[in-house]
Amino acid sequence: MFDDDLHDEETPSPGGRGLKLVPRIWPYFRKYLGRVIVAGLALTASAVMGLLGPVLVKHAIDVDIARGNVEDLMRTAVFYLLLEIGIAVAGFLQAILLARVGQNAVADLKESLYSHVIRLPAAFFDRNPVGRLMTRTESDAESLHQLFSTTVVTLAQNVVMLVGMAVVMCLVNWKLFLVVFALLPVLGFVLYRLQNRTRGVYVAVRRTVARINNLISEVLRALPVVQAFCREDYFTGRLDRLNEQQYRQEERARTMWFWIWFLLDSGEVLGLALVLGAGGLWALRGWITIGGLFLFYSYITRLFGPLRALSNQANVIQRAFASAERIFGIFDTAPEPVGAGSRFTGLERNLELEGVDFSYEGREQALKRVSLAVRKGERVALVGETGGGKTSIVSLVMKFYEPQSGRILLDGADLRDLDTCSLRRGIGFVPQDVILFPGTILDNLRLFDDAVPEERVRDAAKRARLHERILQFPEGYATNLAERGINLSLGERQLLAFARAMVSDPDILILDEATSSVDPQTEAMIQEGLEELTRGRTAIIIAHRLATIRMVDRILVVHQGEITQEGRHEQLLAEDGYYRRLYRLQYLNAEA
Repeated sequence: MFDDDLHDEETPSPGGRGLKLVPRIWPYFRKYLGRVIVAGLALTASAVMGLLGPVLVKHAIDVDIARGNVEDLMRTAVFYLLLEIGIAVAGFLQAILLARVGQNAVADLKESLYSHVIRLPAAFFDRNPVGRLMTRTESDAESLHQLFSTTVVTLAQNVVMLVGMAVVMCLVNWKLFLVVFALLPVLGFVLYRLQNRTRGVYVAVRRTVARINNLISEVLRALPVVQAFCREDYFTGRLDRLNEQQYRQEERARTMWFWIWFLLDSGEVLGLALVLGAGGLWALRGWITIGGLFLFYSYITRLFGPLRALSNQANVIQRAFASAERIFGIFDTAPEPVGAGSRFTGLERNLELEGVDFSYEGREQALKRVSLAVRKGERVALVGETGGGKTSIVSLVMKFYEPQSGRILLDGADLRDLDTCSLRRGIGFVPQDVILFPGTILDNLRLFDDAVPEERVRDAAKRARLHERILQFPEGYATNLAERGINLSLGERQLLAFARAMVSDPDILILDEATSSVDPQTEAMIQEGLEELTRGRTAIIIAHRLATIRMVDRILVVHQGEITQEGRHEQLLAEDGYYRRLYRLQYLNAEA
């Protein structure tokens, strides 16, 4: 259930692959292109106005103050004030617009991802725990939100600022510009190397966070079992180990970022020293004005702000592209085909399995050359040990999985060629583990399909011997269910699942241990209606309690992936085989 592999995992740099993901991310933002353009114009205006501030100060020093012109100085001051107000307004506008774009686009992405995930085949969920998928649909999507609502703004604005400052400084004094910017290639190379080292660490952090989410999710779902076996300390220790691993990884990242910031601070100090030293000397010689010297000093202090922001946002970009890679990795998993193939309109002759081999990924073979035929209207029971292959047969018929070899036929048509949705609508399925959703009893019986008439729902509940129990609740069918239906008894939950399967009046009925969790009184109620419910239907019943299947037409004994016995209850009881041993064992236990 839990992943014990706690070592750090390194991944290749997502930089190149990240750029390849941009065309896949862009469609989610394209529908908001108008807002993006307006925000881009506001961003450009904000950056340009930010460049003009030091230019105005330079003009005030070199022209207005030098000439002693108070009126021009006041006019320049007013322009400077208006400029700062313009910067604030443009910054506010672009921040609001891009925040909305990012929120809406990521909401669309989450909706698309969720819609895709719930259509993936069952084998996908065998490989991907719930906690990991929660991280993909929430945390990873939020990383993209931050990328497009904050990071893109910061990057674009700072790139414009850097280019603009370089142009202005070069026009003011290109020699001093070359002296100062000679630092940047060396500084950029060192920062690039450090960034590459931090990238793998942050990928490992994301994986550890996914493991933590998965552990918490699984433990909370299995909490009664954990508490019943007093294993709270063990699972707390597991979480402590993961938290310790995340702490070590984050500490490594923080140490690397300390060096990055140290280099940037050192670069800023060195750049200012060069401006004051070389620029001050040239100012004394008249090669640069005092205003020009101030402009360089102001730009240097502003230069390293964008560099810090770009370095910090590089980490956000790395995380975002790593998240995008995982998200689109899910999108690359092909969903179950919907609407492909012929529609299933009902069973006319028989259901057949021909030489079916099947195994779950990475596991031993679950079914070995299984062949069987179930005639229309025949009631067949599958019995045998746990793990023998009974549920695998049902899962294949429901098209949750596909066999590695052999065929499953409905009236001679290969199951692969039938539309999955219409097939499942024609099958009433009662699982062993009852799944109920927050909502009313009526909602759960028709699974939130308002097109299903309430009268049909009530009729199915009556046939399942559930109607009278529902009416005992003060609000009847409008009774709201608590989480997982815990305000119903275990037997009532099982009966509800039974009635839900009958709402669509299915042609084929499949019961997977449908009475294994109910009390004897409830089981007797189900047994009373079971023959009526299955009359005229093709029914496949998986059962551990052999007393519940005496009414079936045929019993198949499934043992170690093979059908080893076949016949009616009395016939199998007369044979010296697994069925008789199983029956005697249950009979003796019941007597005891």
